[in-house]
Amino acid sequence: MKFAHIADVHLGFEQYRLPYRADEFAEAFRRAIEIAVEKKVDFILIAGDLFHSSRPSPETLKQAMEMLSLPKEKGIPVFGIEGNHDRTQRRVSAYHLLEKLGLLYLIGLREEKVESEHQTSEKTERGWLVKGVFEKGNKSVEIHGMKYMSAAWLEKNPPKEIFRPEGDSILMLHQGVRELVEEMMGKLPESQRDYYELRLGDLPKGYLYYALGHIHRAFLTSYDIGKLAYPGSLQRWDFGDYELRYRWDGNTFKPTAGNPKGFYIVEDWEPRFIELKVRPFIDINIKADEETAKRELKRLSTKIPEEAFVRLDIRWEKPYDVSKLTELIKARYVYVRTRFERKLTGRTPTGEVPKPEEYFIPVELKAINLTGEKAIESIEEVVELFLGEGWDEKLPKKSEEPERKEDAPAKKEGSPGKEKGPKTQGKEQREKKERKDSEKKVIKRPSKGSNLLDWLGGGR
Repeated sequence: MKFAHIADVHLGFEQYRLPYRADEFAEAFRRAIEIAVEKKVDFILIAGDLFHSSRPSPETLKQAMEMLSLPKEKGIPVFGIEGNHDRTQRRVSAYHLLEKLGLLYLIGLREEKVESEHQTSEKTERGWLVKGVFEKGNKSVEIHGMKYMSAAWLEKNPPKEIFRPEGDSILMLHQGVRELVEEMMGKLPESQRDYYELRLGDLPKGYLYYALGHIHRAFLTSYDIGKLAYPGSLQRWDFGDYELRYRWDGNTFKPTAGNPKGFYIVEDWEPRFIELKVRPFIDINIKADEETAKRELKRLSTKIPEEAFVRLDIRWEKPYDVSKLTELIKARYVYVRTRFERKLTGRTPTGEVPKPEEYFIPVELKAINLTGEKAIESIEEVVELFLGEGWDEKLPKKSEEPERKEDAPAKKEGSPGKEKGPKTQGKEQREKKERKDSEKKVIKRPSKGSNLLDWLGGGR
């Protein structure tokens, strides 16, 4: 028995608003299907996120139909589940259309009973559990699974209470499993709870293969008597999903290899990773002054292929013109991210070096990072930041020191002028307050659709 395990295809994804990236995502899927057919697999699994959107465009649907017709012509069934990107709360999704055309068999919990050459249904308290079936000679395998579900739903309905293997079986899910995600990415704080919906103990035991999707890095391990695998996405998802990272250590750039892109072909329950050649993503991290950055990036540029997407992550103490640096990198796409890291030499009353958080309120730190980028992608986030209420926050009390008497300017004896009495001071305070209120009245916050430059610089 031989099958292909593919996940996170994301057809229709115009990454970074570049239409040709959608074509590259489609081409990666085409190549994966062609290889699976060439290797003469018995069936193909698509573990969620075939589409980037639950409402794919007509062009994207056309691409999916053309590519899935390749295995159909060879009599190779394709079994799929909906991921978090392409699932829908409606009864019918794009997967149902592909199923109606005989291009894919949708498995999982459904409202209706489905019986076909490669599907069978079991009545449960949660609805009909539609399973995939494949037979070859005297061997048969069942494919169980369901679409992406939220952590709240899975807490009440753990998979081990829904699925029970019968004979040689495969379980297909589009979910993050905490222990596996942390093994790949390190320990996760509760603030990153959306990276996973399950714990390893929630998975039922007894399956020979666990075909997972949702996590975009390839990962393979064992669980109970079977193998558990994430094939990862077919294309690179962002610069965290790099092919190569260069990190400046103060003397030289240290390279670190990223993860390959591709899918698994599983033969007799042993997975083998098939790597696809895709557009390289290169992440460059440097903390240096302008002269050093310019010199070292010029040296590094000879190692960067022209077709690469590059992120240049610059940390600086004093801002400088980064456009000159991007001209040194002859790559297809260069994205610059700058981060402000002022060197603080002062001391707090306890003798400690103060942190930036003690000099800036959180909204100021965020504004410095966001507006320091050459190309601000999250423009809505920047607008909301400037219009929000966070600017009224005060600096942390730790950095607020009372004025010492010896620091105050001494009053010269016999200096001319008359001291202001309480009445005069009260009058000035009222006038000052009235001017302040008047200024507040004339400031108009832009509407949601206004240009940020209109707000920041009067449209200049």
